Amino acid sequence: MISDYQLSERKRSLLNAIIKDYITHGEPLGSRTLCKRHDFKLSPATIRNEMAELEDAGLLVQPHTSAGRVPSDKGYRFFVDHLMESYIPTLEEKQFVRRLEQTSKAIDAVLFQAIRILSDATQAIAVAETPHIRANPVQTLNLMAVDEESMVLSLTYSGNIRRQSLIRLSQPIYSEILSLLTNYLNEQLHDNVSLDELFHRIVTCPLEREIQYYKSIILDMVSEIYAQTQREEKIYMSGTSHLLKEPEFHTTENAYPILQFLEQDQFVHQLFKRLNGTVQTQRSDVYCLIGYENYYQELKNCSFVATPYFIDTKAIGMIGILGPTRMDYPKVMGLLQTVANNLTQTLTRLFS
Repeated sequence: MISDYQLSERKRSLLNAIIKDYITHGEPLGSRTLCKRHDFKLSPATIRNEMAELEDAGLLVQPHTSAGRVPSDKGYRFFVDHLMESYIPTLEEKQFVRRLEQTSKAIDAVLFQAIRILSDATQAIAVAETPHIRANPVQTLNLMAVDEESMVLSLTYSGNIRRQSLIRLSQPIYSEILSLLTNYLNEQLHDNVSLDELFHRIVTCPLEREIQYYKSIILDMVSEIYAQTQREEKIYMSGTSHLLKEPEFHTTENAYPILQFLEQDQFVHQLFKRLNGTVQTQRSDVYCLIGYENYYQELKNCSFVATPYFIDTKAIGMIGILGPTRMDYPKVMGLLQTVANNLTQTLTRLFS
């Protein structure tokens, strides 16, 4: 078997042409078709022999005896690692991506807009995880009444990242009391009291006289604050319908396992976690799992491409693309990096 690094220039050129052709047309490629579509100064017989050797090396496969050949997962890996040229987004694509700069100041809205832009640009499924902030201390909180027994809790973490949730209380509360309790909790947070310490203090220690009467409400609030900081990061997703446009996934039998997989946030979290340690060192890192490299059997016919996004120089989450192994890797990876860079710039401007 030929070693990956011992392919002749002729074999590299042929493999490059076959993969690009298959990405474009989605049909097995024979030697005569390859001769017609590409300017090789070789006879069909010579190309056929070279293709047979690439198949022996595991870089091509023949789906049916009478059919031409298609790239294998190993072939795509060789293409991504050794043959692929960098993709430069068009002016139109750059302008399209820059729509992200006009989005809301809420981090969840920024992320959702980013994946919608990325999905539309690549015609694939885009996914993103919300920032990893469980280790960040809560700096301030704000409470806004919805009615007498519910309120919106807004937490601001270090890094100026904000999260919101709805709290339902066990007893009615009025705006002046809400203001009193908000000030009290913020004073505790400003004293660098950890959430564990704050919760313990409220449960076990006497509170100030004007606060003591509202102890049960404060416990509800602190419990919700603690619960919110312990929640898994959310997964945002856009463009699942694009999968059904691909010929590989026209049948329910092929598409359903993937769509069912994507409904489970914990599985998508695991995909990102498998890449976290590898790609969170530099902004230029884009990593992909191709076909069999995916840990999950449901994704055996898919590739997953992901990269981190940052606030300042700290990687706080990841954004990625899921599509068929027959994806346009240069374009997908180039646009993913462009959107991730734009996302980083937007978040740094808003939250640095």
